[in-house]
Amino acid sequence: KQVQPRKAKKTFDSSAYSTRHIALKIAYLGANYGGFEYHANNPFSTPTVEEQIFKALLKGRLVPHNGLPGEEETVLGWPGDEAVEYSKCGRTDKGVSAFGQVIGVRVRSNRPLPAAPRSPPAETTEDPAAATLDDSFGADLTAEANEPSTPEFSDADELLYPQILNRLLPPDIRVLAWCPNPPEGFSARFNCEERRYRYFFTNPPIPPGTAGTTQESIHLDIDKMREAAALYVGDHDFRNFCKIDASKQISRFDRIIRHASINEVVPQAPTFGAASGATTEAAETGRPKTFYFELHGSAFLWHQVRHMVAMLFLVGQGLEEPSIITQLLDTKTNPCKPHYEMANDRCLVLWDCIFPEGMLKWEYESKAELTGDVWKIWHKAAVDEVLAGGLLDVIAAGGGVGVTSRELKGSKKSQVIVDGGHAALLRGKYMPVMKRKRMEEVEVINKRYVDKKG
Repeated sequence: KQVQPRKAKKTFDSSAYSTRHIALKIAYLGANYGGFEYHANNPFSTPTVEEQIFKALLKGRLVPHNGLPGEEETVLGWPGDEAVEYSKCGRTDKGVSAFGQVIGVRVRSNRPLPAAPRSPPAETTEDPAAATLDDSFGADLTAEANEPSTPEFSDADELLYPQILNRLLPPDIRVLAWCPNPPEGFSARFNCEERRYRYFFTNPPIPPGTAGTTQESIHLDIDKMREAAALYVGDHDFRNFCKIDASKQISRFDRIIRHASINEVVPQAPTFGAASGATTEAAETGRPKTFYFELHGSAFLWHQVRHMVAMLFLVGQGLEEPSIITQLLDTKTNPCKPHYEMANDRCLVLWDCIFPEGMLKWEYESKAELTGDVWKIWHKAAVDEVLAGGLLDVIAAGGGVGVTSRELKGSKKSQVIVDGGHAALLRGKYMPVMKRKRMEEVEVINKRYVDKKG
């Protein structure tokens, strides 16, 4: 039997459609992604959120591909940011989530293309009197005829951008809303006035009696953490609260923090005792509380928020005083950053991006469209939480003080460092931050990079 040749895949002609510049509000859970920004030089690493968005825009034929054969629906077919006027508000790191990320992009539209210019009517008279008509009147007729006519169009007839993209995106990335008419020259990055972050943590941050630690239990001093957080507010040099990227050649580290606070999450986390029938009194005694550090600022440096949180944890543990914040912000006295570990990435959320009032009028996607896939993610996490809580209750009810294997071996106890992650960090004897080894000055780091590049 003769094999019929495959039909050539029909190419999509993007030039046959009109386009419009829109803004999209996006939320995502960052656990499965290597950050937000797509890295073109390393397309085979952990996928990024932006990579998934680019693929969805291409697959939905909302943006033209760059012409590479066979790459029409892959991220390699992305036409380039400038070609589609693409901009993004924030660049979250690996593992970090966002509930209010904003991008701008020029996309295919249902709006009809302008009609072709009409030809001016042919002259049908040689009457000399007609030639005396006002020349400007004739010119106006000609100009009107040459102008393309724009058909009327309502946004109610526009493509359903959130629905199209949400059907093509993974369930942990959702388009929440779209703005039909951002202002001319809109940039999600440069028009954003304020970025708001939240970092979530529990108190206690680790289980009591963690093997190998110097403390039976750790409870963070929330009042001291609040005192320290307040010291961040203002216009400060944050070079001691970030990771230096010499390739960017940043020389100014001044950033404005408008708000910094620590708040308790309501409602509380489910009680561990609920699954095992523990009494209400016992359940309340063992209930960990959940808090979040809220931060509002105009812009942030690389890993700045996680460095700020790490210092708050040291204060909360009683390893540093709140005055450590003031010392590190005094870059004239302390121009070189001491070595210390930043907080874990999983608990950080880019909560919202704030634009000038009235600049972006959002059209939100219906709750029914958004809830389904997100509900599945929540339900799995909720069931896992209840089961893990029940297991903790079983262990707490049946376990004795006992002796750990590490203690049997005579190992020395280590100082635990809270970083917001799931496990304790054991770091031996604690060394105060201001007594630690320092990095080189920023100017030295930047110069070495330039010299190396030649």
